Amino acid sequence: MIASKALSRLAAFTLIEMLIAMAAFGLFSTALMLTWNSINATAVNTTAYARRQNDQMRVLDYLKRDIRRATTVEIYNGASLVTDTTTFGSELRLAIPDYYQDTREEDNALGTKTANTPALTGGNVTYGTALTVRYYVQNGAAIRDEANVLRQVSDPAGAFTLSFKRETNGSIRSRVFFSQPMRGGKKRTLRRQVDTLSVPRSELQL
Repeated sequence: MIASKALSRLAAFTLIEMLIAMAAFGLFSTALMLTWNSINATAVNTTAYARRQNDQMRVLDYLKRDIRRATTVEIYNGASLVTDTTTFGSELRLAIPDYYQDTREEDNALGTKTANTPALTGGNVTYGTALTVRYYVQNGAAIRDEANVLRQVSDPAGAFTLSFKRETNGSIRSRVFFSQPMRGGKKRTLRRQVDTLSVPRSELQL
């Protein structure tokens, strides 16, 4: 009986040992949680950055395509037309030939698509009534407005800004910038700016 009690005392943990073990486990758990949160925040930020880059490239692709086929290009700051080659504007307005009589947007697979018959007027070839296409930012999203049909071409989470300037050689500089808050304890943002130059086409002359 005495031997059994002695073995029992030897096999038990003391209070100090229990407290040390609990403290060590708490430190390990805290470090594990902090590491997990850091990895999770990094993954979320990396995904967000990739998405914003995709949005940025999409906006630039739309801009380059439309500017290259535009017959007239105008840059505005609010209601003011920008006429010099040093000032950036926040809105781009384009006149684009309407090549098709359709009930859909160009990259929408639904609806009819019938070509407009070209007409020769004063040495210029025209296709129906020219479309007015506008680019601007609304609530952080880049907007493409085609004949008052609005399309959001970037996620508003990116807090996008668009800037446009006419270069001295006639080309149009388009600047697309995003600034999205990062996930994590520190107040940081995901930022990226890309500029591109596009040359408008002249009206077809015969």
